Amino acid sequence: MNSTTFEELVCLVGPHVTRFPNFRKDTLVVGEISCTLRYLASGDSMMSLLYSFRMGHSTISKLIFECCSVIWQVLEKNTREFEDKWNLPHCVAAIDGKHIVHQDFSNDGSYHFNYKGTHNTVLLAMCDASYNFLLVDIGAPGRCSDGGVFRSSNIGKAFANKTINLPEPIDVDGVNGPIPYFIVGDEAFPLTEYLMRPYPGRRRSTMPKDEEIFNYRLSRARRTIENAFGILVSRFRIFRKPIIASEKTIINITKATIVLHDFIQKLETDAGISMYNQAISCSASNMQTDKLQRLVPLNRAGSNHYNSNAKEIRDKLKMYVNHAGALEYQQRQL
Repeated sequence: MNSTTFEELVCLVGPHVTRFPNFRKDTLVVGEISCTLRYLASGDSMMSLLYSFRMGHSTISKLIFECCSVIWQVLEKNTREFEDKWNLPHCVAAIDGKHIVHQDFSNDGSYHFNYKGTHNTVLLAMCDASYNFLLVDIGAPGRCSDGGVFRSSNIGKAFANKTINLPEPIDVDGVNGPIPYFIVGDEAFPLTEYLMRPYPGRRRSTMPKDEEIFNYRLSRARRTIENAFGILVSRFRIFRKPIIASEKTIINITKATIVLHDFIQKLETDAGISMYNQAISCSASNMQTDKLQRLVPLNRAGSNHYNSNAKEIRDKLKMYVNHAGALEYQQRQL
């Protein structure tokens, strides 16, 4: 974050975080926000901030909790992008989830204990074609199954109840009949009329070529959410090791980093994302996200049960990416 971005953040957030009116407002605001950003970006413990900012442990703990909450409240408040950048028409967003690793909460038992042997809270997020987070759902315990996390989340319920205001289905060149607008996910998510996932099958020798090409094209669009998580973790190293904080503070920390990520993306368009802007290839050599992040992936346990409408939509998209919407280089990427 450069100085201009920081100054704008102080102007937006500052009036809401000053808790001690007897102190000089400008000095206090800068100190509180600087302390919070230092904690989020460095991943250092709260104890290590005592000496840098000359505050007591309880003061820093309360400050970080309140400042993260304020950042979320202040900063909280396009379908062509995916087609233009990633060549997948009618895709409005990519979705994925990650486990945030943290200490065991008191009297929590195995409620947040997951298959990796750690205690986790689930971050479910959607992003646009430029790595900006659009919707997030934070707080599901790590022990929940992946399908259960999506179905029980506010995001999943909104899509299932059709309260998400998506455009009406329209025709796509080279395909008979309209295609609805949708989001893309991996095998951890169910195939529905509003969520496209890859065709099943890991062995290329047995997978039809047209399905393999569809999976490649869908993967190019879906990698935006993986890259968004990678950028998030590279900016905020708090996620690179288990977080030592209460459950409410961890949720506030996550919410604050999400909106700070979008805030920085808006003002510093090239900050930290140059490695992800190669729109042509999605081969393994270009997938640098895993080198950066320590957020644990969701278990790949999506349901293979789907209705005929969802299957028909995916088959239409498969026809499009193999014919009218084919890319000259897609065969070389398989």
